[in-house]
Amino acid sequence: MTRITPPAGPRVDFKIVGDWGNANFHAIAGWIAAHLRWRSAQDSTFWIKTGTGYGDNIKALVEKEVDLAITTPYDLTPEWAMAGSNFFADEAPAGNMRTLGWLPQNDRLVFAIRSDTGIASFEELRERKLPLKLASGFRSKDNLMMWAIDRVLEEHGIEVEAWGGEWLEHDHPRICVPLVTNGKANAVINEAIVVPQWRELVQKVEMNFLPFEAGALEALSSKYSLRPAVLPKGYLGVTEDIPCIDWSNWAILVRDDMDDELAYQVTAIMVEERAELEARYSHVPSEIAPMTYPITPDTMWKGVGAPLHPGAERYYREHGFMK
Repeated sequence: MTRITPPAGPRVDFKIVGDWGNANFHAIAGWIAAHLRWRSAQDSTFWIKTGTGYGDNIKALVEKEVDLAITTPYDLTPEWAMAGSNFFADEAPAGNMRTLGWLPQNDRLVFAIRSDTGIASFEELRERKLPLKLASGFRSKDNLMMWAIDRVLEEHGIEVEAWGGEWLEHDHPRICVPLVTNGKANAVINEAIVVPQWRELVQKVEMNFLPFEAGALEALSSKYSLRPAVLPKGYLGVTEDIPCIDWSNWAILVRDDMDDELAYQVTAIMVEERAELEARYSHVPSEIAPMTYPITPDTMWKGVGAPLHPGAERYYREHGFMK
């Protein structure tokens, strides 16, 4: 029997924090770990930790429990963590954070309410003070999305409990969004607009996606750096562009103490083995795929809210992706 052994690098003990265990971040973690294993000495070890993708992922990285963390949005979350601001205001600034680049997901944070409520704007919702049964994520200390959602509702003058409403909570959008489809909730505020449960919802239930108000978007941007975006006309059946909040792309984060050669190798995997990851999603059109494809090395080093690790920068420059 012929055994084909690829050139092996040094021994590594490598730990990654992903998501709950059954979504995109874990798929990315497994993809990186597998290829790094084949590029490392045979007695190397690899561990993948479950997380929320938000506060606990950042903490695990900064406190050196793991070597690599994945989070979203690619700009906002590391930016806040490095500054020790907003969601991370009670934490020391994560000045040791660096990035290897980002992977694409064109995502939005949106608010949708059943049309049979008669509500088509935040102004009407304020006027009626409708008791919301609002489906969203777990209101936990680690959930950065829920912190942002609280700011969105606050800037629009929307109250849930005070108006006699309630939160219906689940971390996973594939479980959260169907709470409206099955009638347990009358509204939803969440991201992950690419998951099929959003499309199933608008096919089965007439929904109004409420446009975020200009004054609220300006306040969200100036106070918290939350980026405005639109849910484009035609997506999820909307008849016009719907102003909302950007929630795009996945940041691949490490620390500044990662060995330059190791950072170089992981970056090489992200670029050279990208076709394997893209193939997991290419059975559906890119605009509704859980990961937007293709992955583009010429741009994947730009825009993350943390500085590029020197080992990653060396890879991008040597291979002509960074001029």
